[in-house]
Amino acid sequence: MPEPGLVTSKVRAYMESLSPTARAMLVRSLKASSSEGDLPSDIILAAVAGLAVEEAEPARAAPPAAQEPWSVRIEAAFFAPLAPFLCDDVPGGGFTGRIARAHLPGLWTWIHRDVASDSWERALSADPYDGTADVAPITRKFRREAIGRVVDLLRDAATDPKVRQKLTGQIGGEAVYRTLVDAAYVLQNEAAFANLLGQLPQNITTFDCAEPSRIADVVRVSIEQVQMTTEWIAAAILARTANPVVAAHLACRLAGTTDPRLVAGSRHAVFVDVVLAQLERHAAAAAGRGTDERARAAFFTDLRAYHDIARNLALLFSVESVSAWFRRLGAAKVVMSDAVTRRIDTTAGLVRRALRVEASNGDYVGRFDTDAFDDAEFAVRLSIEARAFTETLAINEVIARTRKQVENTLEVVAEKLMADLKSGQARDRQVVVEAVDAAIRLAALVFGEDYAATMRKSRDNWLARPSTRTG
Repeated sequence: MPEPGLVTSKVRAYMESLSPTARAMLVRSLKASSSEGDLPSDIILAAVAGLAVEEAEPARAAPPAAQEPWSVRIEAAFFAPLAPFLCDDVPGGGFTGRIARAHLPGLWTWIHRDVASDSWERALSADPYDGTADVAPITRKFRREAIGRVVDLLRDAATDPKVRQKLTGQIGGEAVYRTLVDAAYVLQNEAAFANLLGQLPQNITTFDCAEPSRIADVVRVSIEQVQMTTEWIAAAILARTANPVVAAHLACRLAGTTDPRLVAGSRHAVFVDVVLAQLERHAAAAAGRGTDERARAAFFTDLRAYHDIARNLALLFSVESVSAWFRRLGAAKVVMSDAVTRRIDTTAGLVRRALRVEASNGDYVGRFDTDAFDDAEFAVRLSIEARAFTETLAINEVIARTRKQVENTLEVVAEKLMADLKSGQARDRQVVVEAVDAAIRLAALVFGEDYAATMRKSRDNWLARPSTRTG
């Protein structure tokens, strides 16, 4: 027969999964019932007594964080050591130190249900029914037991393709498998990571890598003691800096030279490799962005990050001296340059389409297309910003041609729109006004605010006049 504590914890876990309405109905039914079964109703009521009080007396409830169920708190504490390495995207291969947050719920279900169910039940049965109780000791014990079994499975999968195929199918695919490998490594070496991160500043800068460098000493000790692989030490550095090239500065400090060939030949070359991996990641991410507003904002973020890394790395040393690094840098430049070119090559056409106002027999009966304008504005902004990044992109000719086309198109279309506004022949004058305002916004980007101010003044003057259309 199961232990009472284990039964109670299982019942409580089930009740926590119910909605408050369903839970209340079940409790009322049990209280009203006098029947007896294999599982006495008083055990169920005892298991949910704390939940019932919380729902009945919300004014006296504990703070929001303390109200979380015991099982949820264990899950949060279980993955807490991964926090420095979590990311919202799903990294491709070769990006050590970036763990997809979206994969964790599925992995959690697999771990506590299929890998370590017995350890999970013991962790659940340890519920003190106190929302302020420290969950860390129980979680550490459960994590140690569960990750030990996960590591054994991964070790078997690494040597047996059939085992790996089966495991990959169970957890949801190759991308999730890579996340599991990285997560297991961090959780298995939790103490070593805590020790390293505890000695690093919250925001590492290039000045922290200058001589004398305490960070270099800390990293050197971590490498020599073989607590973690060099790739993960580098990933920990990246987790604590806004400038990824800091890792390359650290490589030079550890190697005692700024000669890229000597750095590449040392065991500290990994710190430069992770910088190039960041560069490649931003280029690949930009190439795969969509066309919605959020994707466009992310594209600019990727482009700027790519440029900053490429420029700062070039200022540190000549990457061309190391063929392997130079090839990777060149490949990333091609990917990012192609991504920018695809988005700005048709800028003139987008501007023309965005500012087009349909007319029939002299009457403007259409509507201003805001979606088309958003497309045009994004392309114009990108073509302008890309001009500042020509040293790290291979699109000088494209940028020059695009700018000339956009300037010519905008001048011609804006002039026509102003003439249409002055004529006063539009049945729906507001459509023309919206198009003129859009042209002014684009003119401010392309020609400058002074040019746009002149157009704006002319627009205001003609709007102040009554329409000449009669009948």
